[in-house]
Amino acid sequence: MNTFIRKTAKFSNLISAYISTYFTSTPVFVRIIPTDRCNLNCKYCWQKSDSSYEMRLGEYRLYLAKAKKLGVGMITFLGGEPMLWKYLYEAIAETSQKNILTDMTTNGLLLNTESIRKLGESGLDYLNISVDGIKTNPVTKKNSVIRNNLMHDLRKTKNKYRMHFRLNSVIFKNNFEDTAQLIEFSKENNAQLSLGFIVPPIEKNQSGGQDIYFGRQDEKELRQIVSYIISKKRSGYPIIDPDAYFMDIFRFINREKFWDCNYPTRYGWINVTPKGKIRSCTKKMDELDYHFTDLNPDNYRQLRKIFGENVKKCNIRCYSNCAYDSWYYMHNKVRMLKKIISRVRYGLSS
Repeated sequence: MNTFIRKTAKFSNLISAYISTYFTSTPVFVRIIPTDRCNLNCKYCWQKSDSSYEMRLGEYRLYLAKAKKLGVGMITFLGGEPMLWKYLYEAIAETSQKNILTDMTTNGLLLNTESIRKLGESGLDYLNISVDGIKTNPVTKKNSVIRNNLMHDLRKTKNKYRMHFRLNSVIFKNNFEDTAQLIEFSKENNAQLSLGFIVPPIEKNQSGGQDIYFGRQDEKELRQIVSYIISKKRSGYPIIDPDAYFMDIFRFINREKFWDCNYPTRYGWINVTPKGKIRSCTKKMDELDYHFTDLNPDNYRQLRKIFGENVKKCNIRCYSNCAYDSWYYMHNKVRMLKKIISRVRYGLSS
């Protein structure tokens, strides 16, 4: 099928998935976690384990069939590090053939000319590359975009296969010089950039053990950081998070309850672990007593109630930019509409 026609069919399916949530209890977005293993050990990250169990291709096909039956609009591949999964390209290709949008987040360590081409050929729609700076440091070694003409390969694949990409980066104490360099890099390479603050983990035993988290005592430094980011954003730099996310960091460090995670809503994500169980949040390494293949409108409503109870406990301690951004746009419909139109145009353009 022609790439443009396939993309159009995928976006039509996504719109249909959105509309369906008004009439039945079904998820729009599913996150597949085929492995919890990771090939990095970033000090701020706890979304990994050394478990040897990985999703089998036959198991994924069952989950894909279930997602299609539920009317899912997008499937995201996460980890761990999803590029460690040996069935990744086959899974993306089979998902694409069912006209479901595909999305993947990777630390970029395994990206090269060949793997980028294969992702494009497989039909991947969105590639999110975690990059924390131009150089490595003791906290994180995510700097893949500066290696071996990677940006050239990404642009080439975008033009040929319409596989769009963006950079995801985190802000923590004492790394803003690196972040500023990355902001300039994103402008020079016309690469969309999403920025999120590192905050203490929900579980104390998950802490990186380093002084990397912002607190009330860092307000002066934070104001300088926020001012810098917003000024760059308003002058045309491709930072995609809303201004409010950066300005509201002060409400977060003062422990205000001012936003609501979208997991309990009809726009919330469903996370599927390597064993097919439901994970309540990608920030938690848990497994609920629900299997994805057993999901139906009745137990999905029950699941959302469980998510709602969990969010009451953890929301005030979380400031995930992906979750915040989703909440923000749900409560700012005009901005959300502009974002959707922009994303559709971006997705259909070459």
